[in-house]
Amino acid sequence: SSGWASNSAIHDFHISREKVFTIPFGANIEQAPNKEKIAGRKISDTCRLLFLGVDWNRKGGNIAFDAFVQLNDMGIDAELTVCGCIPPKKFTHPKLTVIPFLDKNNAEQKEKLDDLFFYTDFLILPTRKECFGIVFCEASAFGVPSITTDTGGVSSAVTEGKNGFLLPVYATGREYAQVIAETFKNKEKYHSLSRQSRELYDLSLNWDAWGESFKEAYSRLK
Repeated sequence: SSGWASNSAIHDFHISREKVFTIPFGANIEQAPNKEKIAGRKISDTCRLLFLGVDWNRKGGNIAFDAFVQLNDMGIDAELTVCGCIPPKKFTHPKLTVIPFLDKNNAEQKEKLDDLFFYTDFLILPTRKECFGIVFCEASAFGVPSITTDTGGVSSAVTEGKNGFLLPVYATGREYAQVIAETFKNKEKYHSLSRQSRELYDLSLNWDAWGESFKEAYSRLK
C-alpha cells in the first residue's frame, strides 16, 4: 500500500522490482460525502483540529496537544477534538474535547464521526510509526487537509502540498503550529488545499481506484 512497504519488499526480501506494485488503500467509508457540500466548506475564525487515533503515544498526541496550545499562544483561536482515545490526565484545556470512541457500525455514531470531519479544518496526527494511514484517505474524502509526519508509508497517503503537509519526525508542536497557522491565515491557500484533498481522494484514495489498480497489476503478472 505504500512506497515504504514496496521498498522493503525489494531491498529486504529481494523481490524483483517488476513484481512489486504500490497501490494505496482507500478510505473506509461506504459512501463518499457529497462533493458539492465539500466544495462549500467554509473556514471560520476558529481553527478546528481533529486528532483521530486509538493510541495517544504512537500517534503523537503530546505533539498535537502542544501544537494546539501553541496556536492559541500565537493568538489563533484553536480548538482540539481528540477522538478514539483518552489522553493522559495532564493534558487538559478548556478548548479540548475528548470523545473516547465512535463505532462506525452504529448509524448514530457514524453520523457523529462524519459531522466531526465536516466540522474540522485540519486533521493533526504527528504519528511516530505508520504503515500507511487510512485515516488520511478518510480526511481527504471530506476535504480535510492532514498535518502529519513523513514516516513509514504516510507519504503514500499524504502528498506534500496536495492533501496536507509532511513534517520530519523530529518536528515539535511549535513547528506543527506554524504550518497550520500559515495555512489557516491564508484562506485561498486553505480552500485550494481542501479542494485538492478531495480530488486526490477521488483519484486514488478510494477502494474503486484500488480495485482498478490491482486488476491492472494482476493482468501484467499473469
